Amino acid sequence: MLNDIHTRALRCAAARVGGDEQLRLHLGASEGDFSTWAALPELPRSVFLRLVDIITGEETRSRARAR
Repeated sequence: MLNDIHTRALRCAAARVGGDEQLRLHLGASEGDFSTWAALPELPRSVFLRLVDIITGEETRSRARAR
């Protein structure tokens, strides 16, 4: 089971992008990968960092700067 900070990050990022399915698509994760993350002690580092970017809005700001 995911530790608390990883669980909270998933919930918060999902809320920002419109739900679990939208988050899964946003991350480019398969349904299998997305569903098995809950059974892990922590998320893969790259996924967790992407969630942090979503939560803090860094991803949005980076895209805006690239335009």
